[in-house]
Amino acid sequence: MKMAEKMRGLPLPYLKAWRIKKFIGQSELADMTKLARATVTRAERGDEVVSFANIRKLAEALGITPDQLLKAPDGE
Repeated sequence: MKMAEKMRGLPLPYLKAWRIKKFIGQSELADMTKLARATVTRAERGDEVVSFANIRKLAEALGITPDQLLKAPDGE
């Protein structure tokens, strides 16, 4: 089994920073992505590994690429 097949997702340590930079609340981000607010909260705290599909949803809602979501916003 390849490494990519073993991985189910990634942590998003910069999700909260991106959300704040874009002036979006947790509930609004959850609504935009159709994810539960608790999922967004756990992802921001680092308590949850986020699936690749949900990383795409979050990045799209924030108006950034998935690659950008894995890095700190400029100036952080």
